[in-house]
Amino acid sequence: MPKRITKDPKLFSDEPFLEKAFEKEQPKRRVAFFDIDGTIFRSSLLIELINELVARNIFPKKAGNEIIGKHIAWLDRVGRYDEYLYQVVLVHLKYIKGCRAEDVKRIVEVIIKEQGDRVYRYTRDLIKRLKSDGYYMVVISGSPIYMVKEFADRMGFDEAFGQILDTKRGVFTGEIVNKNFRDKESIIKEFCASVKFGVDLAASLAVGDTDNDIPMLNMVGKPIAFNPNRILAEYAKKAGWDIIVERKDSIYKINDFELAPYQGMDEKGLEF
Repeated sequence: MPKRITKDPKLFSDEPFLEKAFEKEQPKRRVAFFDIDGTIFRSSLLIELINELVARNIFPKKAGNEIIGKHIAWLDRVGRYDEYLYQVVLVHLKYIKGCRAEDVKRIVEVIIKEQGDRVYRYTRDLIKRLKSDGYYMVVISGSPIYMVKEFADRMGFDEAFGQILDTKRGVFTGEIVNKNFRDKESIIKEFCASVKFGVDLAASLAVGDTDNDIPMLNMVGKPIAFNPNRILAEYAKKAGWDIIVERKDSIYKINDFELAPYQGMDEKGLEF
C-alpha cells in the first residue's frame, strides 16, 4: 500500500507563511528622505498657504497682521527666520480651527499648481536622478499633510509625512493628531518598521537645510546639508557631510569654510 503523504502545515496552511518568508528574503531598498521647505521648495508651503487663506477671506486679515512683524524683522535681517516661521505655525493653528477642509484643499491645489515649480535646481534634478536609480522616495515636512501630500505627488514621491490636523464632519478642530510630526528620527524609525520591504539605511540618502534635520541626516549613509543654516553647517562640517549651496545660477559643493561673524551673533557663533 502506497505511503500516505502528509501535508506540512507550515507549507500548506492558509496562513501567509510563504509570503512572509518571501518578503524577508527580498533585498533591502535604498530610500531617499527629503525635507521640503528651503530644501526643495524655495519658500515655505505654510507661509504661502496663510497668505492665500487671508487673501480669500478664509482667514481674517488680522491673521496676516499677526505675522507681519516677524516677517519684516526677518526681511530687515534683525530677526531670525525660525522665529518668523514659528509665528506662522502658531497663526495657522489658531485660525484653521473652524475652517472647512474642502475649502482649504481647493486653495492648496491652486497654490501647488501655480507655485509647485518654484524649486531649487539641485534638489529637483537630484530627485529625478534618485527616482531613476530605483530609490524609494520619501518626503518629511513639518507643514500640514494636506499640503505636503499635494506637493509630494507633484514631485513624484512615493510617500509623504507631515503635520496631521484633526477634522470633525469636514471641519478642522485645530488639534494636532501626530504630536511628533517634527521628530524626523521617530518618523523614519516608524516608516522602516511599517514598510513591506527592508530599508538599507547605510545606503540611503537624506537632504535637509536646518538643524531640525540633523537627526534625519544622522540616520543615513549619505547625508546632504543643502543651503544649511548656521547650526547645520557647523555640524555638517565636523561630521564630514556633503554641503551643497545653490545661489543664483550656481551650485557649490563646499569642503571647508569659515563662518563669518555678524551683528546679532554671540561669541559662540549663535544668533540671539
